[in-house]
Amino acid sequence: MGPLTGIRVLDLGTRIAAPFAATLLADFGAEVIKLELPGSGDFLRSIGPFVDGYSLFFAVENRNKKSITLDLRQVRGQEVFKKLVAVSDVVIENFQPGTLEGWGLGYDEIKAVNSGIVLSRASVYGQTGPYRDRPGLDRNGVAFGGLLHLTGYPDQPPVRPGVIVSDYLTGVFNAFAIVMSLYHRDARGGGGQWVDLALYESIFRILEHTAAAYDRLGVVREREGNRLRNSAPLDNWRTSDGKWLCIVAAGDGLFPRLARAMKREDLLTDARFASLAERAENGDAINQIVADWVATHTAAEIEALLLAAQVPVGRALNIAEIFADPHYAARGDIVVVDDPTIGPVRMQGIYPRLSETPGSVRRGAPKLGEHNQEVYGDLLGLSADEIAELRRSGVI
Repeated sequence: MGPLTGIRVLDLGTRIAAPFAATLLADFGAEVIKLELPGSGDFLRSIGPFVDGYSLFFAVENRNKKSITLDLRQVRGQEVFKKLVAVSDVVIENFQPGTLEGWGLGYDEIKAVNSGIVLSRASVYGQTGPYRDRPGLDRNGVAFGGLLHLTGYPDQPPVRPGVIVSDYLTGVFNAFAIVMSLYHRDARGGGGQWVDLALYESIFRILEHTAAAYDRLGVVREREGNRLRNSAPLDNWRTSDGKWLCIVAAGDGLFPRLARAMKREDLLTDARFASLAERAENGDAINQIVADWVATHTAAEIEALLLAAQVPVGRALNIAEIFADPHYAARGDIVVVDDPTIGPVRMQGIYPRLSETPGSVRRGAPKLGEHNQEVYGDLLGLSADEIAELRRSGVI
């Protein structure tokens, strides 16, 4: 019984931005019904890695959902969809803008069926503006949003972030917007509404001071690698046993702790490193000193020394190390999900954490059309003959 128990969501999405938002809602109790194309299903089912032909990507991002098949391109499918809208609270989609309207299922049409419906729409460039009809995927959002230009080293080409960040970030904003819309409807006595999310705007929103610095100072921010122009020492350093450590000790309160842990109190009387401003000005020198020290110790030795000195330090963990880490285990960050197709599989746990109404993983990702009978028969009240006819005509 999560905090969203009683909320019914129709997930029309594919890949990440829309389905991830639906998964977040499902993790906290919402009933999420995933609509998939008959025969082939969600495109994410075809993206690896695979176990016996089954997509682990799909398994992670579609847990806690029900699956039905429905072809929205057919008139009969559109009629059935409106019946689902009438008994639902939220519709989530990330089609190319205008797709729902082409099927006669735009906001005005579904609002006529259910005035309280919340329609959440995610696309790369948004539902308005001169670029709205451009095709695009996650990396286009990262690039157009301004992040790609900042990733990597100054003398190297831009580097994509390690995961599909604009899709996932938009999914978080998406879930947040949906919950706000439901609060407006249910707690404030308002009606339904539609939400317009653009992948690039999710990226643009997290660009820190970049816009303000350009506006007031004329600064065009560039790639800085792992360092920052206004902070030092700060970097990722390689230890003697080949691990990578991130040490954050640029501030005037932290740097003396680092110097003493290194047994380099002489650094505290060196004019080049007297303050944050001076250390930033002489970043190459101080970073090299720290790099040389780190290179002579193992990761465990560095962590023990710096943690005892209360200096922020962290190892760059790979997934095998994460699985073996006691902190991850203690907080339950990895859960075992009983997937109906491949059995038990470990994946990311519930996040965020709520003290009184925590989320839960109640089921693995559904098989294609697994819940057709439950939804069409039990929820919508269609007869066995009607369901059979929909199946024969390829609507479901």
